[in-house]
Amino acid sequence: MPTTTTTTKSLDDEVRNFRETDDDLLAENSSFDNNKMSTSNEVADTYYDDDVKTDDTTSSNDNNGPLHPYHFVPLRMGGNGRTHVATTASAALIIDELGGLPPLERMTNAFYGKAFRDKTLDQFIRSHSDPHGGRFARWIHQKLAGGTLWDEDRAARSDEPVEVANGHGIVIHDRTSAHVAAWHSPKRPSKDVGRHFDLDECRVWMRLHFWAMRECGLANVSPAFADYYVRFIGHFVNVYERSAPAFARDSYRWSANPENIQKYIDDGCEMKEVLGLSLGKALEQIPEEEANDDVWPYHPYEEEKYALEDW
Repeated sequence: MPTTTTTTKSLDDEVRNFRETDDDLLAENSSFDNNKMSTSNEVADTYYDDDVKTDDTTSSNDNNGPLHPYHFVPLRMGGNGRTHVATTASAALIIDELGGLPPLERMTNAFYGKAFRDKTLDQFIRSHSDPHGGRFARWIHQKLAGGTLWDEDRAARSDEPVEVANGHGIVIHDRTSAHVAAWHSPKRPSKDVGRHFDLDECRVWMRLHFWAMRECGLANVSPAFADYYVRFIGHFVNVYERSAPAFARDSYRWSANPENIQKYIDDGCEMKEVLGLSLGKALEQIPEEEANDDVWPYHPYEEEKYALEDW
């Protein structure tokens, strides 16, 4: 039908326009195109094969402290200084300390289990049957460890469009199109269809995600990974909401208090204390030094003031 074709083209344009706003999204698209032409690339050659190590290390610490001592690994930025780049040190966090892909999948599957129950986030998720956790884990793996694990998953996806709000269709093939589809989820109220993520929604997302990381034991196995990963998310959440990075550390701390989790459950899986707040009111909920910090998460050296915990 002409109307559907026009709208589908409009969503495709939205995908392209959104991708153009962020260097990481552009880099991911370029990496995928390059990997279709070759079975290897610079990152894969320099760092790790996708399945070098897959043993389970997350259950063997017996709560006697971290399996791996804390050490600081800085984020490395490439391109014009706005593109995250995997390094040997970030790859070692995934392969040597966590044990490869399986622990990441446990974290991401646990996160989506929480997101499906959350009144705010579930509205963005068109279908629970899609392999959300597996895709997310492979994206993290490729971002931190190099290789082509996520690109290979993308190449195997269907090119058939899925139905979103108002009967329109979109092919979900990468992070950009997945988020455009989320903004146009048929589960959202009609007045919200097409609206991008607001700060409160980003805060809910980060709180649940870091809770899943903590619950799955990844922070206890590798505090260096947890520290790196909170900064990693602080970098990537910026494309969705410019004010959100300042709230990443607070979002990590939230799940350390069982009372916060119990209140969230008692409130019907809704974070009433953050929903609908203005930016000014939201900033009052975090330490002033974090609200006004223009260096984190890109500080190149370990500094006590940036420590997430006393590891």
